[in-house]
Amino acid sequence: MRTAFVLLLLAEILALAIGLIAAPDAEAFWNSLGLVSLYIVWVVLLSIAVLSTFNRWLQSASPLRAGGVVVCVVEAMVLLVGWLAWNGLGQGLLNGGTELSQTPYRCLRDVAVAALLTGLWLRYRYVQYQWRRHVRAEGLARLDVLQARMRPHFLFNGLNTIASLISTDPAKAEELILDFAEMFRAVLKRNARMAKLEEELHLVRQYLNVEGQRLAERLRVVWNLNGAPMDALLPPLSLQPLVENALYHGIEPLPGGGMVEIDGRLRRGEVVLTVRSPAPRAEAEPHRSGNRVALANLRLRLENCFPGSGAVHTSVVDGRYQARIVFPYRTTLSEDSDRR
Repeated sequence: MRTAFVLLLLAEILALAIGLIAAPDAEAFWNSLGLVSLYIVWVVLLSIAVLSTFNRWLQSASPLRAGGVVVCVVEAMVLLVGWLAWNGLGQGLLNGGTELSQTPYRCLRDVAVAALLTGLWLRYRYVQYQWRRHVRAEGLARLDVLQARMRPHFLFNGLNTIASLISTDPAKAEELILDFAEMFRAVLKRNARMAKLEEELHLVRQYLNVEGQRLAERLRVVWNLNGAPMDALLPPLSLQPLVENALYHGIEPLPGGGMVEIDGRLRRGEVVLTVRSPAPRAEAEPHRSGNRVALANLRLRLENCFPGSGAVHTSVVDGRYQARIVFPYRTTLSEDSDRR
């Protein structure tokens, strides 16, 4: 509909330009504008209607072949509407007047102008399409880099957790190595740029199981996910870094540990995931640079996946630190929505 509106607007601008150039006086201008507008608008509308029936084929065809079909359809509509106007409806409306009498020159002129304008429009659309593909490819490459940064960070912290148990409880450390290997194998298998919320929560539960062996009773986790849509799509490894930060900056520095709350809900078409934990103490502030890096990384990933609608918010409420992920609720994403 947007493309149709733009084409109709350009058609009226073209009719206005032709009327201003060809009309010798004001009365002739309005007559010319009305007839030319009617002629061009019918050509545009019929061309859109015919091309809409071949929409799927045009999207799968090569640019050269699709462009050739578009030009042929537009030329056919020019000839059809011209024949109806000059030899049928037009003569009846003008009572046999000669204002719209068709000549070979007029026919060739209309066909040539239509071909030129259609070619210019297709060229513009093709350049626009290539630019959008370039921007999309650059954004996806940036997203791949950002996601690759998350995995080593996740791996090193997990290995540090296991290393801390080797001297005190070798049997438990061996058990955690097997669990961690299974968990990290699942992470490495994720080639998709988006994952379901259900899969992300499963990964977080596995991670908390590994960390729970080290922190024991110092770690308490409360889940509240009754309002979260499990089929919502989000970038892989989005929730786990927030939980990891909550443990390393909120739970671990406290001798008695603390509670981590993980909430999820659907609000006005947006999914909101919140992780709450004890606020880091002032003496722990120098160690929070890793927290800021992880949050900045996550923000960039959400902006790449959900331009203008994905965000990360942090705040301290009632002495508890909370990090929120907000993104639109989507169950499917088009891989290439720019080719229209």
